[in-house]
Amino acid sequence: MEATQIDAVEFRAGQRRDWDTAAKGWHDWQELMYKATAQVSGRLVEMAGVKPGDRVLDIAAGSGEPALTAAKVAGPEGEVVATDISPEMLAYGRERASAAGFDNIEFAEIDASSLDFPPESFDAALSRWGIIFEPKAEAAAGRIRGFLKPGARMAISSWGPPDRVPMLSIPMRTVMARLDLSPPPPGTPGPLSRPTPEAISSVLEGGGFSDVDVEELELVFEWDSPEEFARFVREIAPPVSALMAKHPEDVREETWAAVADAATQRADSDGRLRLANLVLLAAGHT
Repeated sequence: MEATQIDAVEFRAGQRRDWDTAAKGWHDWQELMYKATAQVSGRLVEMAGVKPGDRVLDIAAGSGEPALTAAKVAGPEGEVVATDISPEMLAYGRERASAAGFDNIEFAEIDASSLDFPPESFDAALSRWGIIFEPKAEAAAGRIRGFLKPGARMAISSWGPPDRVPMLSIPMRTVMARLDLSPPPPGTPGPLSRPTPEAISSVLEGGGFSDVDVEELELVFEWDSPEEFARFVREIAPPVSALMAKHPEDVREETWAAVADAATQRADSDGRLRLANLVLLAAGHT
């Protein structure tokens, strides 16, 4: 499922800019984010078989997950190398690691396609909603496989189909409809680009991993109001903000208001918004 119709270098440069911009939002919304997503980090670490003393590679770690979760399991005798394309997200990850007292995590600014480590130098690999943004994800997985010891496991996650991920599909559909935008070409990397067990499995299988298993988790996010939800998406989800980046500020403001209006249909009687979202997790061994 390679995105051959896009320029990979240009796409990665855009990703770096977008996620640098989003880093402050991830910092500001950290309590909500990590409360809702902690179980994904924990399960990925379990599926990858991380144990005390292991050396673990986290690809596209962003603000430090599941790297911090893995570091806790690997312990002082282990090590986690957390990589990401965005220096601002990594800076936030370092801040979180320092605050948590972890000194067994190394952060490195590098994209998934450019990773370069000695063969068989890691005991496990992880990527939480990360490698799915790489234009050549299967090739990157194959590269990562070479860094793993025989029998080691890699575990990754993606979001499910749009209808099962209202947190993303509500704003994305609203923006595309309001601005008369066409959906991205098939194969374009993004949060909803690997929405089925077959699609997420293909990342690992295309990289040469064997016996790939897929699991499902449901994550529930809650906001005090549809307006808070719209602000959350605006500040932490570059794929949505990028859809309206070329439009004037007044149009963007009107569009975000439309996102809040669309979310109102899902709000409780007290105005709170509670959305359940499907996550797919896959793991395979070398």
